[in-house]
Amino acid sequence: MLKATLPFPTPSLIRKARAADLAAVLEIEHAQFSNPWTADHFQAELNNSFSHFYVVENRENSAVAGFMIFWRLDGELELHKIAVIQACQRHGFASSLMDFFIRIARSWHCHHALLEVRASNEAAIRLYEKTNFQCVGRRRDYYSHPSEDALVFRLEF
Repeated sequence: MLKATLPFPTPSLIRKARAADLAAVLEIEHAQFSNPWTADHFQAELNNSFSHFYVVENRENSAVAGFMIFWRLDGELELHKIAVIQACQRHGFASSLMDFFIRIARSWHCHHALLEVRASNEAAIRLYEKTNFQCVGRRRDYYSHPSEDALVFRLEF
């Protein structure tokens, strides 16, 4: 499956990730996740035809402020990763990424979107609920380092 071209102009703040972004993405990943992905994981996402890997830049200095990775599988989008560097949190970067994600889903006529989140990640849960995701389940001991349940969220289009 080839990646679809976006049918609307992408805000200059959000763009497709490139290999040159991996150092910044890894810095964010290691700061935000207790069980971080490796450079090989991110490189694989750049090369995966199902994967859509975007970064959001800080307009003030063009530095990578955050990223998101999602897969398109038929009429479904699965959000695999979203993270914003701590210095840019609570400044709208994650909301911009989620709005972008939802616009893409609608433009591709997806039926729904899914994601998992650590049960203790209150900030992320608030973000997902703000964008109308609904908690539809729990996966016991889904995460490791530390062991924790995942909440499953779904958004219908």
